[in-house]
Amino acid sequence: MKNTIAFIILLTVVLSLACCQSDPYPPVASSLEESRVVMTLTADGDVYEIKYELYRALFMANKSAVDGGDDSVWTSENKSEYIANIDKIIAKKASEIYAVFHHARKIGINPYSSAMDNEVKEWIRIGVEGGYGVSGFGGDYDAYLDSLKQSGINYSVQDLLLRYSLTLDKINEFYHGRDDEALGKLPAEYELDKELVHSYYFSDDSARVFHAYMQDGVATDTLAKMESIRQGMIDSDNAVDVALYIINHTSMTPTDLIRDKMITGIMVGKNSLKEEYSEYVNQAFSISEGEVSSVIKVSDGEVGYYVIYKAEKTEEHFNRCYDDIKASYLDDLIGKRLRGIEDELVSGMTYESGYNKIDHTKIEK
Repeated sequence: MKNTIAFIILLTVVLSLACCQSDPYPPVASSLEESRVVMTLTADGDVYEIKYELYRALFMANKSAVDGGDDSVWTSENKSEYIANIDKIIAKKASEIYAVFHHARKIGINPYSSAMDNEVKEWIRIGVEGGYGVSGFGGDYDAYLDSLKQSGINYSVQDLLLRYSLTLDKINEFYHGRDDEALGKLPAEYELDKELVHSYYFSDDSARVFHAYMQDGVATDTLAKMESIRQGMIDSDNAVDVALYIINHTSMTPTDLIRDKMITGIMVGKNSLKEEYSEYVNQAFSISEGEVSSVIKVSDGEVGYYVIYKAEKTEEHFNRCYDDIKASYLDDLIGKRLRGIEDELVSGMTYESGYNKIDHTKIEK
C-alpha cells in the first residue's frame, strides 16, 4: 500500500513538472488544405511529398521571378506556360530540401531524431525571443507566426526549413569535422585520402581563381565601376599585378588575396558553390589561366558584382594551401552527391490528385 501511494505521489510530481515545462511555443497544426499532397518526388524508391503548404511557400518566394510582378499572367491565355515554369522551380527547390534529408539518412543522420526536434524547437524559441543575431519578437509567438505568414510560410514549413538547414550543417560536419569551443577542431567521420585531393586540384573539376568584388550601390554606377576595374585587371601584366590592382581599387584587402607572400586564390569546384553562384562557376571554368572574366552579377541575399581572374595551379600552392583545397574538394563532393539526388528526385516528380485543386490566381499568404 505504501508503495502504491509513493508511486501515485511520484506520478503526480512528474505530471506536474511536465505541465510546468510544456512547450511555450507549441506546434500549430496545418489545415486539411495545407496538408494536401500536390506532388511527390522519388529517389532510390523513397517517396517525398510536396504538400500544398510547401508548394504555396515556394510559389510565393519565386512568383515574381516568373511573372515579373504582373499578376495577370496567371489568368492569361499563356497561363499554362507560366504555371509549368514555376512548377519546375518548385520541384527543384523542394528537391534541394529532400536531397539533404535523403543523403543524411545514408550517412547515419536522422533529420527527425529527438535531438533534431529539440534543436528545431530551440531555433523557433530564438526566432520568437531573439538572440544569436536574430531580433525576434520579444516573446510574442503570435507576432512570430504572423511574420511567417507574410512570407507564405506556416509552422510546418518553418519546421521543415529549419530541419533542412540543421541537417545540412550536420552533413557538412560529417565531411569537414567541426569546431568545438572547448576542444578545438574535431575530426570528421568521413575518411579522406590526400591523393584524391591532389587529383581534384589538378583536374578539370577545379579552378584556382581570385576576384574583385563590389556590392551593388557602393558606387554611383556599380556596374560601370566594375567594368572599369575589369579593364584594369585585363591591362595588368601578371597575377601579382592583378592582385595589387584589385587591392588598390576595391575594398578587398591584402589578407583577402595574399598569405605568406603567396597569392592564395579561391578553389572552385564545379559543384562546390550554391546555385546563386552558377554564373560565377560557369565563367571560372570557361576562361583560361591568366584570363579575366566578364562582370558577373550575383544575388545571394544582397546583390553584388564579381570579376574573376583565373590563376595557375601549382604544386607549391597545393602544398601551402592544402587545407583550403581539401575544404573545396569536400564541398565539391557534397555538392556532387546532393545534385545527383536532386536530379533523380526531379526526374521522378509526379503530380498528385491534390494538385488539380490549386488555383494559381488565389494562392496567397
